[in-house]
Amino acid sequence: MSTTFKSLLFVPGSRPERFDKAAASGADTIIIDLEDAVLPENKSDARAASLGWLAHRGGQKAGIRINSPRTSDGCADIAALAVSGCTPDFVMVPKAETGVDMEIVGDALGHGAELIAVIESGRGLRRAFDIAKQSSAGVLFGGADYSAILGADLSNWDAMIVARGTIAGACGAAGVPAYDVPFLDVKDPAGLEATTRQAKAMGFAGRACIHPNQVDTVNTVFLPTPAEVLEARAIIKALEDSQGGAALHNGKLIDRPVVLAAHRTLAKAGEERG
Repeated sequence: MSTTFKSLLFVPGSRPERFDKAAASGADTIIIDLEDAVLPENKSDARAASLGWLAHRGGQKAGIRINSPRTSDGCADIAALAVSGCTPDFVMVPKAETGVDMEIVGDALGHGAELIAVIESGRGLRRAFDIAKQSSAGVLFGGADYSAILGADLSNWDAMIVARGTIAGACGAAGVPAYDVPFLDVKDPAGLEATTRQAKAMGFAGRACIHPNQVDTVNTVFLPTPAEVLEARAIIKALEDSQGGAALHNGKLIDRPVVLAAHRTLAKAGEERG
C-alpha cells in the first residue's frame, strides 16, 4: 500500500539550496516542482539539480512533479528519470486528462513507479475515475488552474465543491488518497485551517502546501483526534471479539467500510503502517 501523506510541501526545482530546508520543515513529504515553479529557460538545470539531490537524499521522503507528459519538457523529464537510477517516493503528473496519460508515464518509468495525478481541467475532471485508477499514490486537485479555466473563484468553497467531490469520490472508488489544492494566501492561517477541515470532512487525506508555515496547521488538522483514535480502536476490538461473527459497536453493525476507515485512522495516528 502506498504511503498516505497529511502534508506535501512544494519546493521549486530551480532552488536546490532550499531542498534540505524544505525536507526539515515537518512536512510528511516534499514535492520538488519542475513545472509551474520553474521558468522555461531553467528547466534543464532544475531537472539535473533535482535528480541529483533525489539520488542522494537518504531516508527523506520526497517526490517530484514533472512537466505535463503532453509537452516536450515533460517528455524530457520522464526520459531523464527513467535513466537516472534515482527513485523518488512518487512522481506527480500535472494536467492529467485521461487514464492513458498516467498509464504512459507509468509504463515509461516502470511498473514500480508511484504516481500522483493532478486534475486541473474540466476534461480531467470528466475522466477523474479513470485517472484515479491509474494513479497508484493518489490524486491532487489542481484547483488554481481549474478555477482559472472556468473563470471561477478558487477561494469560494461552494464554487469548487463539485470538483472536490468528484475527485474525492474517484479516489475513494480507486482506493487511493485524495489531496487538496494548496491554500494560496500564506498570510491567512485561519482560512487555511477552516478550508483544510472542510477538505478533511469531504474525504481528502491531506493537502499540498506552498510555504513551510502552512505545514503544522495541515498536519494538525489531518492527524486524528484522540476521540477518533479511541473510536477506531473500539471498532477493531469489537470486530476481533466477534471471532468471525456479526460485530456490533454502539448498537450498530460493523461492516467492511467501517473497518477500513478505522484502520486508516489508526494508520494516520501512527498505530498501523499506512
